[in-house]
Amino acid sequence: MLDALRPAGVVSVAAAGADLIVLDEAIRRDVDTHVVLPIAMVEFVKQSVVDAGPEWVSLFDAVLRHVCSDNRCSIAQGHDDPAAEWYRLAHDQLIRRAQEVAGGETIVALTIRPPEGDHPPSVTDDFAARAGQLGWLELCIDPRPGSRAAVIVR
Repeated sequence: MLDALRPAGVVSVAAAGADLIVLDEAIRRDVDTHVVLPIAMVEFVKQSVVDAGPEWVSLFDAVLRHVCSDNRCSIAQGHDDPAAEWYRLAHDQLIRRAQEVAGGETIVALTIRPPEGDHPPSVTDDFAARAGQLGWLELCIDPRPGSRAAVIVR
């Protein structure tokens, strides 16, 4: 997908799962990579990486090392309260950083979720709705077993 889209940059939270996979693949393709950490790094790793296992912590560390060593890349550190629903509040930071990086160019919001959304709506569904309200193009990849669907939603 990154080879086909050839984005100028990728902006993502660096949580275990699709977020870290996309960041790692962007780095492998020499795409400018921008990480948003909505809460303090130690707390973020504790809440969004560690519980997925040590291989995810290693990937998180590798992504952050690269981002810190490449002057085309950046880390935006937020100060949301780790006891609150910071993962929903992080959308504001993610959107703001994506707009800064895009500089007026087209923004594609990549989501990994069922195209019809989850019930009840997930945090990713909330982000997709926000992206749609902003007029961003959403590329939705269905993660369910057996699905080979990628859907573009306007």
